[in-house]
Amino acid sequence: MAEWDDLVAFVRVRFEIMRQSEGELWFRLPTQADRAQLVVVRRVTGEDDHPWAEISSPIGRVAELDLARMLERAGQSVAGGVVAVEGVAFFRHSIPFGDTALDGFDRPFRLVVDVADRLEHELTGADEH
Repeated sequence: MAEWDDLVAFVRVRFEIMRQSEGELWFRLPTQADRAQLVVVRRVTGEDDHPWAEISSPIGRVAELDLARMLERAGQSVAGGVVAVEGVAFFRHSIPFGDTALDGFDRPFRLVVDVADRLEHELTGADEH
């Protein structure tokens, strides 16, 4: 079962880490048509007092987005949801450490990135994140 240090090593082998601090990783994942998407993974403590990996990817500036459309489109995803942090909309999903093997992070990374990239493209037409 995975812990934070295992996840850091897992990401480091597969992707170029752009920024790393205590309990946080930033890296890019390629998407479709020469697009790439920023991924931010944070170690957080859940409401259950257990460690979780919070996986986020930016969509765009809240003030520039059609929020109703974004929420409708994000609601089509099987997991995750939209949050706003410091004026930026993110698609975010969290998975528990301890219950998840390392190879279990690939699908959540891909899910978050694919949904965020699709929303960014549909709502802004850009590839800034």
